[in-house]
Amino acid sequence: MSLHRSSAWPLTWVALAVITYATLHPWSGWRWPEPQAFSWVLPKLPNEVLDDLIGNLLGYVPLGLVMCLAYLRSGANAFAAAMWTLLFCSAWSYSLELIQYTLPTRVPSISDWTLNTLGTAWGALAAVTIHALGLVDIWHRLREKWFIPQAGHGLALIWMWPLGLLFPPPLPLGQGQLLPHVRLALMEWTKDTPWQAWLLPEDPLMLWDRIHLAAVQSEWQVVIEVLTVALGLMAPMCVACAFARPRVTRLLLLSGAVGVALFTTTLSTAINFGLQHALTWVSVPVVVGMLLGSVGGVVLVDRTRTTCAALGVLVLLGLISLIHLAPVDPYYAQTLQAWEHGRFIRFHGLSRWFGVLWPYVALVWLAGRLIQPDPQSEPVPTMPS
Repeated sequence: MSLHRSSAWPLTWVALAVITYATLHPWSGWRWPEPQAFSWVLPKLPNEVLDDLIGNLLGYVPLGLVMCLAYLRSGANAFAAAMWTLLFCSAWSYSLELIQYTLPTRVPSISDWTLNTLGTAWGALAAVTIHALGLVDIWHRLREKWFIPQAGHGLALIWMWPLGLLFPPPLPLGQGQLLPHVRLALMEWTKDTPWQAWLLPEDPLMLWDRIHLAAVQSEWQVVIEVLTVALGLMAPMCVACAFARPRVTRLLLLSGAVGVALFTTTLSTAINFGLQHALTWVSVPVVVGMLLGSVGGVVLVDRTRTTCAALGVLVLLGLISLIHLAPVDPYYAQTLQAWEHGRFIRFHGLSRWFGVLWPYVALVWLAGRLIQPDPQSEPVPTMPS
């Protein structure tokens, strides 16, 4: 059995968290259900929306796929992996449907549970098919050649990075602005208490004005934007170089990061502001920042994995610091309001949390790589021809 840590298990936990978030949104108004309203047998709703039915079916396909692959990667045979996946995901879906009795805005449905289970079965079937075709074994052999054994969580981070870019950040590639969300949560928790005035200004929409006026002068805004974009591009590059082995693999990953950044940012802008505005995010500071980030990626190519992890920690700390100095963009605020109060929040709005939390999770992973450094700290070998 391969000694490599599979990225399927981290992706499974992420998929479970995403589904749980979407199923129980808006996570407010909890109440204990009346005895006559609660039933262990899920009800059949008289009116069902086609979009919801399709969402319930397709939403569990990725979960069934990655969980079944995780079981297969752990050594289970195909039948056992499919059955464990189907039983667990079906029980998870049923539990979430029961919890919906405690939310006034959500209604449990046996159709939802049935479609969730069917979606899981489709995903598990796809995983078993991939395994039977030998594609999983091919991927394992490539992983052993391309990446270190501890690359599982790092690969999961690389897969999740573009998801956070779908929700427009304050600056292009500027992920990690967590403090506003923390302070807004504190406002809710301290509502109607003396602590509220101490934690937050009276108008939450002016949350960052004091910080900007005190810490950032207007002539530094362009510099901050350039550095934020550069560090935002270098962050996934540092993660990739902290687990990639051959030089060619690193070059492919770094080139892919640039391409994904361009494509995802353009797609996000088109989704939120219209196709005619898809390239409005492109500006001189952004282009300069991406060029600096690309140059930084070239510097990483021949560095050891431990060095890349150390540089990654510094890059992420710089990114988190700078993104909290980003100016308040009225278009960003308008989009934020539309996502939080519109139909995007249940699924598409989840990408906001990927973007907010990704730098912190990556920071923890890179710090772990420094605590337990790669024993092979020699210069990165080239791919044999």
